[in-house]
Amino acid sequence: MPLVDVNGVRLYYEEEGRGAPLLLIMGLGASLETWAAQREAFAERYRVIAFDNRGAGRSAAPPPPWTVPAMAEDVVGLLDALGIARAHVVGVSMGGMIAQELAIRHPERVARLVLAMSFARPEPVRRDFLLHRRWARLQGANALSEGIASLPWLLSPASMRDGSRLETILALVSAMPFMSAEAYAHQVDAIVEHSTRERLHLVQAPTLVLAAAEDVLTPVFLSEEIVAGIAGARLEILPRGGHATLVEYPDDFNRAVLTWLAVG
Repeated sequence: MPLVDVNGVRLYYEEEGRGAPLLLIMGLGASLETWAAQREAFAERYRVIAFDNRGAGRSAAPPPPWTVPAMAEDVVGLLDALGIARAHVVGVSMGGMIAQELAIRHPERVARLVLAMSFARPEPVRRDFLLHRRWARLQGANALSEGIASLPWLLSPASMRDGSRLETILALVSAMPFMSAEAYAHQVDAIVEHSTRERLHLVQAPTLVLAAAEDVLTPVFLSEEIVAGIAGARLEILPRGGHATLVEYPDDFNRAVLTWLAVG
């Protein structure tokens, strides 16, 4: 099992493909299995590295507190361990916050950047995330039960009505390794107190900001705030899908990312 000890944390990762390094950073509570459709498509052109954030999937859960800067340093340690000086970076939701912090703290490590369904300040999303945190603690939930309970926040109405697509997404959620309620809560605690809004101007990497038109968890205006803070950033609004559009409509998501990366 590919494990690496970085920043005092044992991280699980997988890689495939050849070419320029492309690092994928997942969001709250999810494991690298969520990237299945992206990894298959991206590995045709890139060396794709996906990993489980601290506490998620097969990665270890160190003692709290956890912070977004610490998780960004986890990423740096992983890149160092793999001998990667610079990589394209795609971060989704919480992974987008980690990617922002990485690009601000270590601009030399990021070639081209994609921030998908993410946010730069916690205030608009704090209430929803704290509700998810409370649910997890009350139910003793793991990633599976929390993921299923969160589907109305994550998916578009069309996906919630589409039995075939919903079955595929439920199978993906069911395949995720166990995540404890405590680890989930630690991730929530990290993001609800973190902001990059006043430091976005420090991002140097060419940046694509992806939003989903039907995302109710991180609405489009939050992506617009990110674009306003990063010089030269481009906003693309995917017309279909909600917060989890990368699993609802992976072809749309993949096309946008690959087109952006190909420019550089």
